[in-house]
Amino acid sequence: MNISNEQFKQERLQAIISDRHSGAAELGRLALQALADYSQICDKSDTPGLLQDMLIFGEALKEARPSMATIVNLVDSWCEWLKNEHESDPDQFRAIALNTALDLLNQSADAINQIAHHVVDLIDEDSIVLTHSYSSTVMACFQALASKGVRAIVTESRPGDEGLRVAQKLVEYAISTEYITDAQLGLFVPLSHAILIGADSILADGSVVNKAGTKLIALAAKDAGIPLYVCTESFKRSQQNFDEVQLEEMDGSELGVPHLPHVTTRNIYFDITPPELITAWINEHGINHS
Repeated sequence: MNISNEQFKQERLQAIISDRHSGAAELGRLALQALADYSQICDKSDTPGLLQDMLIFGEALKEARPSMATIVNLVDSWCEWLKNEHESDPDQFRAIALNTALDLLNQSADAINQIAHHVVDLIDEDSIVLTHSYSSTVMACFQALASKGVRAIVTESRPGDEGLRVAQKLVEYAISTEYITDAQLGLFVPLSHAILIGADSILADGSVVNKAGTKLIALAAKDAGIPLYVCTESFKRSQQNFDEVQLEEMDGSELGVPHLPHVTTRNIYFDITPPELITAWINEHGINHS
C-alpha cells in the first residue's frame, strides 16, 4: 500500500521531533534526507506543485527542532537551489532535488572530517578530554584522537543519557573512559586537559546553543583554566541573537519525578554559553580563537 504525501511527511517529522539521542548534525542530515526521499515519492505531477510542496515540507522540518541551526541551514540551502529549477520538467526536477541533497550531505560529512583533522593538531598526546552530550562531530574527533592515546571523561547527559551512547562509541575506539553523573562536573573538569563539545547552533555573537549543562561546564572550565573547544560545521551558524533563541522544553515526565502537589517539573533541553567562556570554535575552515 502506497503511503500518502501527508503520512510520509508526518512520519518523518515525528521521527525528528521525538529523537533525543542524535546530535544536531545527524538531525540536519536526517531532515535533508527526508526532503530528498519525499522529492522522489511526492505524487504532484507538475514542477510548480512539486516545488511548492517541497517548500512547505521544508518549513515544517525547520520548525520541528527550532534550537538546531543545522536543520534550518541545510534545508534553506536545498530549497534556495531548487527555486532556481522551477522551469525544469518534473522528472528532471526530481533528479536535481535528489542530487542537490546528496551534494549537501557530502559537504556536511566532509566538514566533520576536516574538523577532526584540526582537533588532532590541537590536542596533545595522552590528554584527558571531557565531553558532554552526543555529537557526531565530537565522536569523529575522538576517533581521530585514539592514536594519540587520549583518555575521556563522559557525562551521563541527563535527561536522555546520551553519554551512554558516547561511552559505547569510545569502547569501539579503544579509548579509556570515565563515565560520570552531570553533578560531578565540578570535580572532574579540573582533572581534564581539554573539553570538546558540539553545538546545536552557533549564534551571531559566537554564543553556543547546546545540551543543558554546557554553560555549567564552561563556567567550571573557566574557573579551572581548562580550554573549551566547540567543534561544529559552519552549517550550524545562525543569524539569531541571544534574545531571539527559542530553547526547546520537553515533557517533564522524562525526569522521572512522581506527581507532587505544588511542584512543577521543568525540562529545558538546551542552554546558551556566551563567547567569553569559549576558548575557540573549530569548523571545517580551521580554529577560530576568542
